[in-house]
Amino acid sequence: MVSSGMCLVTHCYVRDMTQLAAKDEITGALLRYTRGIDRLDGDLVLSAFHPGAMCADYGAEPMRIEDFVTYAIPKLGDAYSATQHRLSNVAIEFDEGNRSAICEAYVLAFHVKQDEAAPKLHTFNGRYIDRFERQSDVWKIATRTLRVEWSRIETLDETMGGAWVESGRDRSDVVYQRP
Repeated sequence: MVSSGMCLVTHCYVRDMTQLAAKDEITGALLRYTRGIDRLDGDLVLSAFHPGAMCADYGAEPMRIEDFVTYAIPKLGDAYSATQHRLSNVAIEFDEGNRSAICEAYVLAFHVKQDEAAPKLHTFNGRYIDRFERQSDVWKIATRTLRVEWSRIETLDETMGGAWVESGRDRSDVVYQRP
């Protein structure tokens, strides 16, 4: 009796550890996307997705991630002097065989647009609903759907004083520097 109970406990422990490792890998993919989009690093964005992954509700028609990166990275660089995408409320649910998962992540994205009169802050609050798949032992996004909760545009009348060093929007940023 004890031995069968131990086997059951061991099975549950292995399943939980497997899901814990998968959640860590999924979270890493989400964070590669946000860093990549904010640093205008298309390769880093692509590293969060399986090749050919689909993005839905980013525009009129769904598009492959490769097409999204080709369009979005230069557009963000031209339109905004800074962006910052923040994730929260990440919920991950696995299928029965632990081969795919649905992930919902809240996104709060700030976009600073230099205007002739004064800079404008474009704020977007929504959700990424991602289907992750484990292919070749790697968890990445297979499909992404975007939903908006609210958005706002406001003038940045004042900014904080200080001798701040501006972030880089490419691989010259300090986060890419290694000792």
